Amino acid sequence: MTIQEEKEFVEQAFQALKARGWFSQTGLVPTGVTDGQIAAFEEEFQIKIPSLYRAFLQSYEIGFYFCGICNGPDMYTCPQPLTLCTGMKELRGSMEEFRRSAREYFSYSAKPEEFGKYLPIGNWDSDWLLWDLSKPADRVIVDDPDFGASWLLVSFAHDEQWDEAYWREGGCPAVPDFKTLLEWSFCGTLIPEFEEENCVKVTYERLNDYDFLWHWYEDRWKEK
Repeated sequence: MTIQEEKEFVEQAFQALKARGWFSQTGLVPTGVTDGQIAAFEEEFQIKIPSLYRAFLQSYEIGFYFCGICNGPDMYTCPQPLTLCTGMKELRGSMEEFRRSAREYFSYSAKPEEFGKYLPIGNWDSDWLLWDLSKPADRVIVDDPDFGASWLLVSFAHDEQWDEAYWREGGCPAVPDFKTLLEWSFCGTLIPEFEEENCVKVTYERLNDYDFLWHWYEDRWKEK
């Protein structure tokens, strides 16, 4: 996509999420993030923010957990709670905490070449959601037979030891790429498939109901 196409795609994704019920309390509030703020962040952390995520950062605020219907690397479709950083203060805090965790919170202290390639863009349920910037975006395979080895977005578990083997494995594949994440969680592209496979109706109210999120597969949620 061109830069303009990326901006238009992000706008469409936010409008789709709003149409599905989110932002009912606040409406869409621009982040106000500038090119200068992004450049300062890149200089500070010696990392390059992908253009699609740059467009996302310069779109609208998201101050809440939300839930999308996503696929795992095994193509198992299910509800997935997540948060995404949409402001530079939020992103900087996330980066500082992630790198501090990598260096100090575990018995193994990760090296810059191990943690420096990751951009922490949010939470995958209670785990870190990271963009592995070392992987080529043009080689992503959505239905990767190698269990998501080519996927750009990975999760790091908060309750596991980040030892040398964990860094070598690179966490757990979460989503093929950021565009797919917005398609799944904002635009709801997997909802029809999920509803048909499970005879379950997906609504805004249900995606905000922890009883549904944890027990959607039970018969009491199925359409009669």
